Amino acid sequence: MEFALIAPFLVMLLFGIFAFGWSMNAVSSVRYTLETTSRSLQLQNTLSQAALQSIATQKLQALGLKDVNVTIAIDPVSGGFRMAHLTATYAFVIDFPYFNVFPINYATTVTVPLVGS
Repeated sequence: MEFALIAPFLVMLLFGIFAFGWSMNAVSSVRYTLETTSRSLQLQNTLSQAALQSIATQKLQALGLKDVNVTIAIDPVSGGFRMAHLTATYAFVIDFPYFNVFPINYATTVTVPLVGS
C-alpha cells in the first residue's frame, strides 16, 4: 500500500535524473563541438559565420543534436592578435508524456586567439 503511494514520485525522480543527465551530455557535446570548430577557425582565419555554423552542424548531426546556433564575434587587432569569441546556443527540450514540454536554454562561449593580419 505504501509503495503504491510513493512509486509515482520515485518514477518521476528517476525520469528527472535521466533527463538531467541527458541534458548535461548534450551540453558537453555542444561545448566539445564548439571547441573543435574554434580550432578550425584558428587554422583558417577567413572562415565566415556560415562556414563555422556548417562545420558545427555537421559534427553535431553525427551526435544526434539539432538546432544549435553558432555565432562569432571578432575583436580588433591588439598586440598582433585578434580574439574570436564563438558562442553556441542550444535548447534542450524535456518532453515527458502527460506533462508540458520544458525547454532548457544553454549558451557556451569559447575564446580563441587569431593571428592578426
